[in-house]
Amino acid sequence: MKNNFFSFNPFLFKINRASISNSTIIDQYKVGYCYIYITSDGRYIVEDPPITQSEIHALNNILEYLLYKLPSVEITDENKFEESIKKMGIKDGKLIYFLKREIFGFGVLDPAIKDSKVEDIQIPAPNVPARIVHSDYDKLISNIILDENELNNYVEKIVYRSGKNISSFRPLLSIRSSDTTRVTVTYKKEIGHKGSSITIRKFPENPWSITRLIIKNTLDPMMAAWLMQLIENKKAILVIGGMGCGKTSLINGLCNCINERSTIITVEDTPELRLAHPYWIPLVTRESLTLDEKGSIDMFTLVKHALRMSGDYLIVGEVRGEEGRIWAQAIMTGHGGITSFHAETHSVAIERLINEPINVDIGSLASLHSIVSLKKYVLIKEDERGVPRKVFVRRVASIYDLEVQLEKKKVKFYKIFSYDSLKDSFNVPKIETIVKLPTAKLIMEEKGWDEKMFINDLITKHKFLIKLKEKSLIEEKFLDYRFVTQLIWKFYENPKQFNLEEIKEEEKEEKEIEIEEEGMGEIENV
Repeated sequence: MKNNFFSFNPFLFKINRASISNSTIIDQYKVGYCYIYITSDGRYIVEDPPITQSEIHALNNILEYLLYKLPSVEITDENKFEESIKKMGIKDGKLIYFLKREIFGFGVLDPAIKDSKVEDIQIPAPNVPARIVHSDYDKLISNIILDENELNNYVEKIVYRSGKNISSFRPLLSIRSSDTTRVTVTYKKEIGHKGSSITIRKFPENPWSITRLIIKNTLDPMMAAWLMQLIENKKAILVIGGMGCGKTSLINGLCNCINERSTIITVEDTPELRLAHPYWIPLVTRESLTLDEKGSIDMFTLVKHALRMSGDYLIVGEVRGEEGRIWAQAIMTGHGGITSFHAETHSVAIERLINEPINVDIGSLASLHSIVSLKKYVLIKEDERGVPRKVFVRRVASIYDLEVQLEKKKVKFYKIFSYDSLKDSFNVPKIETIVKLPTAKLIMEEKGWDEKMFINDLITKHKFLIKLKEKSLIEEKFLDYRFVTQLIWKFYENPKQFNLEEIKEEEKEEKEIEIEEEGMGEIENV
């Protein structure tokens, strides 16, 4: 009797062949048994291990036999599967690799999925090369191409293996296929005249820590120290930027800075955040599996529910609609909060927040204390051979402090930190200037501090993060989000145990804070 795990079409088995004779290779590395080549003309070339036609024929026969004869438990369990193929006398590592990538992996796309530098994969239509979004080289065109039948079969296989169904009656679907990937598909020509499509978004296997962000120069230790100060004191932060600029990664790193005993409630439509906190309650939206949409749970419902859960911090992965208004109400009632928003500038972000469809009351904005703007930049850097090449990086472009003037119905922005793309460095103000900011004054008032106490505390945080940065260059564990989070908990308990007196603060080119009042467009210096 045929195994019902999924219907295997032997013509799905494809091999990626490299054709790079006329190209200049600017980077190459190995992923499992495969080689990856990056070329100067923006191509991502996958070369599978060499395999003969007779071996391909044998693999097809073995796959068909396994899927027809083996019990489902041996097809769905990788360890049991390995035991079964060893009993069949298959010991060649290369053949085992191909078998496992067809049954447990993503087939022809598996090398790109396994490549830790790949962020997104998209096949928009049959006979169109898969487009790869690479962390170092941005958008690349691959040598992976599926024809119409292959792409239809591929979509069916990926969806069916997830336990769901796709058909002409229901031709679009988004599924979480594992802890590290989300797959969005359309099927045949039911909703698009070009045919099936597939988009695979990858999430990092190792969640971002605040130290990884600092090492990658996404932000510098003083910027991180300021944001750490805000988080410790429950001052809400809005992270803005375009698609793929690293907003979720930054939020994950900032969550390292939340106290151990705090209850954190995260709300997302796709579970990307991963925290080390014992009192972390992750909430995720649910799509309806019925045509009448019954049983679906959206972001608005989850955020509203989170308000009743006695949380200390409410983290919303991204606000798009009326859930933003509920989040704003939460931070007004004393919750710490972080969320992200698609907007290119701070002023556009505020304008969109207070208008349809979010409709945040301007009074609620009084509890929003910081806007962090992220952007992607293209830098020219020399590689190991001294050859200049383009490098795509993510940087915190600016950090603003906010002062809402309710009587004028205006928002005053204080541009504290900014990024200089020519130097690939950050402009940092004098710490004596930071202490004059509205949010700094509010924290001092709430804690009963004077300016000297605030400055000392911020310097201590700065030195602590510098020490973590230095340690992470030597020991990889200092990049791990769990380990870093635990160190921050210990820091909050007793900073003196880290012997920070000998740590020297990083010297930066100091710049004055800019003030911008929304609606007037006037900029002045202090």
